[in-house]
Amino acid sequence: MDVTGSINNEDLTEAVENEEDVDYSEERELVEDSCSTKVLDNCAEPRDKYRIVYILFYLFGISSLVPWNFLITANDYWMYKFRDVEPNNLTMYVRKTQFQAEFTSYLNVATAIPNLIFLILNSLYGHWISIKTRLQGSLIIVTLALLVTTSFVQVDTDDWQNTFFIITIVSVVIMTAASAVFIGCLVGIASKFSEEYMAAVVSGQSLGGIIAAIAQIISLAFKISPLHSAIIYFSIADIMVILSLISYAMLYKIDFFTYHILRGSGMATNRHREASMLVILKKIWVYAFSIFAVFGISMAVYPAVTVLVESHPVTAGTDWNKIFFVPVVNYLIFNCGDYSGRLVAGFLLRPYNQWVIAGASLLRLVGVPMLMLCNAQPRKHLPVVFLWDYEYILIMIVFAFTNGYLTNIVMINSTRYECTVRASTCPWCSCGTTSTSSS
Repeated sequence: MDVTGSINNEDLTEAVENEEDVDYSEERELVEDSCSTKVLDNCAEPRDKYRIVYILFYLFGISSLVPWNFLITANDYWMYKFRDVEPNNLTMYVRKTQFQAEFTSYLNVATAIPNLIFLILNSLYGHWISIKTRLQGSLIIVTLALLVTTSFVQVDTDDWQNTFFIITIVSVVIMTAASAVFIGCLVGIASKFSEEYMAAVVSGQSLGGIIAAIAQIISLAFKISPLHSAIIYFSIADIMVILSLISYAMLYKIDFFTYHILRGSGMATNRHREASMLVILKKIWVYAFSIFAVFGISMAVYPAVTVLVESHPVTAGTDWNKIFFVPVVNYLIFNCGDYSGRLVAGFLLRPYNQWVIAGASLLRLVGVPMLMLCNAQPRKHLPVVFLWDYEYILIMIVFAFTNGYLTNIVMINSTRYECTVRASTCPWCSCGTTSTSSS
């Protein structure tokens, strides 16, 4: 099978029969005030001077998952907010409250469901609203929701933990929905460039997790209180999202970016016709299933189960056991493994065959029971099979690396394949060639 997939005559006939006229008002709106529209009059492709666009794509990738990364990293803060505040509890060792034990699971649900729903809605109905409005609007919503979350850090919520829990989950749902729209638009834009720019977006998402994990470890090393560390986490997230909002507003002044946006959308000829979404979905559904499997399998245990894993009892009483085990293994090692997988995938870009990729994505399901059999506490039914720290760390590294590797493979191959379908249905379109020729 070719890198971009094989497309037979029957597929092309079906695509041509289902193609639709494209309204270019959106692209015109994006660049109508930009001096960079002059690039259409020049046949020479502009250069990404100083790699500015590449760096900004990295920044956008980081910002796209900043809320999620810092929300799950602030585990000590949530444990403090939902701690047992009953004055009669005089025991020396206090087990986790129901909120403490289950909050991460609720956080997973509050992110997974809105993320899936709004990714689909953005794909189906996003063309009703311009990309500029969706991208900037989603970043503004994320910023406002983060500010609400930040404002509750210094508020005493001990007497109304249930209400605080509901407010937190609602704000997470809103943030996730807005982030899903932002990610959907960002991937669509990145697909118009060479594959390294898509890799920058995907790798940036993982790099954001590393930044959050390092911030947490530093705050723990300096014994910063959960409340003060939460302010630091959420403030960093706000700054990065606001910086992305400003950077995006300036992006259309860059010739290299405008050139690819206009050429990729077919405005250079003003004759481009686009294959219907149904035809494209028929061609990339295996990739869609693969990315769903990768994320679904990861979120089944990370971080809801993995955050409950405790160090081996032999380390009891040490700082490693009490302070650093969860931040280092659950957050830093996972995100470093995930980031490494995405970097390696950017060089190898194998396997090519979509069915092999789908099979490899499903194979990661083995990691779910293995992580559940680690020393996660509290537990009632399953035994602990992997009790030692090194066993858990090795499982986590493999699980994280495969998550990042397959994510990058799927994202790059699927967008290139989609562009091939589009280009094959309209020979005058530069979408497919633009996306691959400069790589």
